[in-house]
Amino acid sequence: MRISIGTGSRIRRSSDILFEGQASFDFGASITARGGQIVFGDNFSANEQVIFNADIGGKLTFGKNCLVGPRSIFRTSNHGFLDLNSSIAGQKHDSRDITVGDDVWIGAGVIVLPGVKIGDRCVIGAGAVVTRDIPSESIAVGVPARVIRSRSD
Repeated sequence: MRISIGTGSRIRRSSDILFEGQASFDFGASITARGGQIVFGDNFSANEQVIFNADIGGKLTFGKNCLVGPRSIFRTSNHGFLDLNSSIAGQKHDSRDITVGDDVWIGAGVIVLPGVKIGDRCVIGAGAVVTRDIPSESIAVGVPARVIRSRSD
């Protein structure tokens, strides 16, 4: 098993980060799992400055043969904001799992929000914001991301 981490990258709480095989991260990656867990499947590859964050809870899981474009963000939690009597910073976080299936290509600058499942063999276009589940073999683009076709069409 070989794991390659680029210069300027940060790993926090490495005991909660699991590698199931080979993985490579270009420069400036941020991998944080305080209070949560991150699992990278075999043959994982991320371009530069990708953020993987499970620091308040939740589990972030990638299947085998996943590619992640530069400056993408995966975050398993968000601030609470509905209580107008408390500051946003003082409200409890909402943590939910993110699951990315096998053989998925995430384009540059994609943001994947808590609670999302991306099925096997999907392509997520550059700049998409994934707010809901994406079925297997789908191509999804836009803000919010929506399926524009199946890869099997």
